[in-house]
Amino acid sequence: MSRSHPLITTVVFDLDDTLYDCYRQRVLAAHRSACQKMLTASLRTAARQQRLSLSQLARLRLGLFHQERNLMTLDQRLCARLGWRGREAARLARLGRRAYFSYPVRRLRLFPETLPTLRRLHRRGIRIFVLTAGLLRIQRAKVRVLGLDRSPYIRAIFYTGLLRGRGKTKFLRQVLDAEPDPRRVLVVGDRPDSEIRAARELRMWTVRRRGGEFANYEPQHRLERPHFTLRRLSQIFRFGFRFGAA
Repeated sequence: MSRSHPLITTVVFDLDDTLYDCYRQRVLAAHRSACQKMLTASLRTAARQQRLSLSQLARLRLGLFHQERNLMTLDQRLCARLGWRGREAARLARLGRRAYFSYPVRRLRLFPETLPTLRRLHRRGIRIFVLTAGLLRIQRAKVRVLGLDRSPYIRAIFYTGLLRGRGKTKFLRQVLDAEPDPRRVLVVGDRPDSEIRAARELRMWTVRRRGGEFANYEPQHRLERPHFTLRRLSQIFRFGFRFGAA
């Protein structure tokens, strides 16, 4: 195998913000839905006192999320920022969190280059896997709406559950059952602190799609730095890899 043109037999794709625009199609709407629920419940009084509209509250919520990407504490922090305390704040935080995680999966669209890229890899004999983290019923619904569960190009889809992006190492190890050589596995995703780091720990090749919810996240550890970065999936064919069966 050429060192300058590594052979890739297996590609693992993250789902959200890698195969489709989750940030614009779901995340922003889910944050807004959570704020609407809290306003309707009784945060409306506090918002009126502070002259907060739904849009302003949503921006505040997003700002707090980007400061600390912990969805489980986000609504508690939002209430605290607005001066709410005690049982009422806890109740509102529960309502906001529940509204965010239960936001329905409606019509979703893959990136225009997703299917052509999958098709091109499949024709070259590449094993294709999808790996996704999040609430199981929501992630399964996304996959179904996007039609990926029926795709002839995808060998298997792995669901880690709601682990804040962690827990992907176990499933990447399962990929090594199909391709034992980690240097023949390429992992493509948008989160340096999740699938990129997990793949690099296993000595796999990594490509980060820079965009979506984590577009501005900068690696915090050397293993979070991808080997390559792209904006469009079709660009994976420009990095010098040789895609094909072993």
